[in-house]
Amino acid sequence: MSSPPKRMKQTDIRTSLSRVGNSTNQTARAPVAEDASQASDTAQERMDKVPKKEVADEFSKDQQQDKEEKAFKYRLNSITYSVHCDPSMTVLDALNTSRVFKQEKEKPKNKDKQVLILTSKKKITRAAVKTDFPCCLIDNDEIIDVNFIQNDGSASTNQNTNLPPSSRPDMFVIFYIKKRGGDKIQLLLKSEALRKRVEYVCVYAHKEERLKTALRRDGRFNNNMFQKHCALSEFGTESRHEMSQPVKHLDQKIFNVIVLSNTKQPDSQEDFTLSVKTEPEVASDADEADDADTRQTPVNTEHETKEKKSPVKSTRPSPSWSAPEKIPDSGEILKLLREQYAGLLQQLKQREKLRDNAEVKKFFRAEYDKSVQSFSEVKKVREIMRLCDSVCQIRREGSARGTGFLLFDRFILTNAHVIGECHASGFTAVFGYEDLDQNTKKIPIKDITCFFKGEDDKGNHLDYALLEFNSDDDMVKYPQLLSHYRHKTPDNRSEICIVGHPDSQVKKMDPCFVIGGDNRFEAADEQVSKNISVYHVMKQESLKQKWDFHKNQISYNSCFFHGSSGSPVFDADCKLIGIHTGGYVYTENKTKSVMEYAYAMQPILDNIKAKARVKGRQDIINILEGKIRSDVSSTAEQQNHTDVEMGSGEDSFE
Repeated sequence: MSSPPKRMKQTDIRTSLSRVGNSTNQTARAPVAEDASQASDTAQERMDKVPKKEVADEFSKDQQQDKEEKAFKYRLNSITYSVHCDPSMTVLDALNTSRVFKQEKEKPKNKDKQVLILTSKKKITRAAVKTDFPCCLIDNDEIIDVNFIQNDGSASTNQNTNLPPSSRPDMFVIFYIKKRGGDKIQLLLKSEALRKRVEYVCVYAHKEERLKTALRRDGRFNNNMFQKHCALSEFGTESRHEMSQPVKHLDQKIFNVIVLSNTKQPDSQEDFTLSVKTEPEVASDADEADDADTRQTPVNTEHETKEKKSPVKSTRPSPSWSAPEKIPDSGEILKLLREQYAGLLQQLKQREKLRDNAEVKKFFRAEYDKSVQSFSEVKKVREIMRLCDSVCQIRREGSARGTGFLLFDRFILTNAHVIGECHASGFTAVFGYEDLDQNTKKIPIKDITCFFKGEDDKGNHLDYALLEFNSDDDMVKYPQLLSHYRHKTPDNRSEICIVGHPDSQVKKMDPCFVIGGDNRFEAADEQVSKNISVYHVMKQESLKQKWDFHKNQISYNSCFFHGSSGSPVFDADCKLIGIHTGGYVYTENKTKSVMEYAYAMQPILDNIKAKARVKGRQDIINILEGKIRSDVSSTAEQQNHTDVEMGSGEDSFE
């Protein structure tokens, strides 16, 4: 076991940034050292000319924007009221913070009715939105109208679409559909009460979705719209958008539903269009963007393919070899990989500063010899997929706050900054959030049992919260990651894998490499040299946030940013070694990071045990000490096994 690195001075990373900023003209890493020198001088000159207070005010403004509340108004009974809320909340959650609305909703005349929310934008007046409409899509100071309509038993306004909570409007699109379709499909809406009150409905969808998926999830439309070959006809143009197309190009547009053909459509008509490339070359950026959504199309299983034949003939040559035995769930795995491909490609380009796909190809060739062993064995992939079941999204009152994982028994571990200074009330752990359509397991948090943020008496920096929930028989099926914990400091360039919910999205994983020892300074230097034009931004943030390396810290480059705090970090043997905590973050139009880090598990477990003793939680102490005894016993058994092998080896030479 390698010994933990010595604690570095608090100014180390800040000194490193200063050193690079002042001596970039001496660097020999890049072939264009002279240009880098000029860029450094120019950046330094600009930095000298900008008053420090102005720079500080700029960053303060950016930070304030991140924390800004959403403010809108609603009109009820001809009176207008204001609402202030978290942008990640739904419109109904926001309305429920208003006492006037809650009192109106609870009146006997409205108790059995549905809430009707109407928005008016541009050429559209009074379009109905769902009650789970994200507040981030409502303009500041916009006025929405709130009414109550008869609940006629048909899908109307209150059905939850189960899209991920988010405060980022750029993750969604909204578009409008007229309530009456064309000649052959006039009756679009299920609810008669809704049909009587509105002329348009407003649909919101995730940018990654296809049109048919988004409309089905909306829940307000009749099934005949999906059984016929329908399309959306855009008002003011002759453009038609078929159900198989992605929604990302429909934002803010107005449509009428028309029938292209009365031929009955299969349930997965949008799933049959597969992209086939006849050349192995990497496509251009434009081609990649055009094909990204096609590659994300779900793949039918072998059984489904026999029943429903694709209308598109593949140009792929017939294989001359016999196909191997089918891997269980391969269709589902391939579907997940294709859905994540475009996003991961973009994250890679941003993280490694790659300009186009040719550079991506070159990067993978250069990194292949380093990463060929990284989680490439099938058994490791299967084990990681099994352990992923223990990872959950931490939400408070429906809004995503971060990631956590089942540590042991009925206790979940996450970061302290995910919980903040809040009480346990309103917090929920959501397990199984891996797909927008997937049913999830929501566990209310009962108590915050242990909490620590700062430096302990041994010089370790900690940021953790241990959350307790009531016993639940269904939780037995999830692995308890304490039993997969290993007390080991990973070596430089060793492989790790992080599993969490970055950007409040579905569960993802990111295999990456540890940056250890002095290599961390080299990585920081490289980031500065690549982004010398914003060196002053990095320097300002390093001073403001007091960037530091801690002795119990595991550093790496990851694409996991906001929403992934509290994610488990596994080593190459699928053993839990740390908890993903943060990064050295700066803002230049969008959030970037010099590098990210986790805190090692052992100091956290020691602190939990100490706090459990103070609180008299013998149940926690017994579990943790049982783990220690098990580790000691396992180590002794391995040593005995080694001694026996060595002894038998000596006997064989006699």
